Amino acid sequence: MDPLPSLLNLLDYKLESALWVVFSIGLYALGADIAWHYRRPRSGRLGHRVETLKRWPYRHWLLEAVRFLYYIGVPYAALLRGIVLPRLMGLTHVDWVKGVGLGAALGGGAFLLLALIWWWYARAIAALPISARQRWGESSGNDSTNGWILLREAIYLETHWAFYRSAAILFLDSDYAGIFLGFLLVTLEWSINPAWRADLSLPGRSVNRLMIWSLAFVTAIVFLIIRNLWLLVPIHWGIEVACRRLLAAQEQRMGRINGSSDLN
Repeated sequence: MDPLPSLLNLLDYKLESALWVVFSIGLYALGADIAWHYRRPRSGRLGHRVETLKRWPYRHWLLEAVRFLYYIGVPYAALLRGIVLPRLMGLTHVDWVKGVGLGAALGGGAFLLLALIWWWYARAIAALPISARQRWGESSGNDSTNGWILLREAIYLETHWAFYRSAAILFLDSDYAGIFLGFLLVTLEWSINPAWRADLSLPGRSVNRLMIWSLAFVTAIVFLIIRNLWLLVPIHWGIEVACRRLLAAQEQRMGRINGSSDLN
């Protein structure tokens, strides 16, 4: 049997998986640049149409439909093509008994670590001069403490990250290297978003961005151990809900302290 056709098929398979990731990052970059460019009113016919769309009563439904197609539709299409394997995404061949125990322990440890980091970060922001301080709830990111909204975002993000991880694992033929390459791909994707770069330049607004980034890293480590996307979503959700509510309480407390100091 000639091994050359099999080798060529494998190379084509890996190349197509890489092209799917490039396509996804390209879509993200295009959408992010368009949203950034038209964040303020623009002149011209196209600018007028965009402003009309912004005033459309159902624009939020349209936006969520687009986001659903991107975060869920693109990975699903790759799964149908057979380029992304369900096993590598953590959808099949999972050990639930091992996963639940380890997932709970790792999730709890991750929350304690992140809670300590964000508690320190909130205090550092509160210590800044008023001119440099900004509320971390003002970011354009996923800043809500609403559990249902955060659950939706956890499903979107974990599916998206699993898509990149699985493609990277397939391309490198290594679980460890692929998982961390997947995290680097997510970081690269965010780095080309002008809204992310703008928020990271402001201490208060950077909190939401850095929280999502830290969750991407933490859940990549957890996935390395439990290999179960079904469990990773509730772990992500639980950590984020707890951290965001902790931050909100810390912000209110620091606001009361600062208000009392101003009165004195």
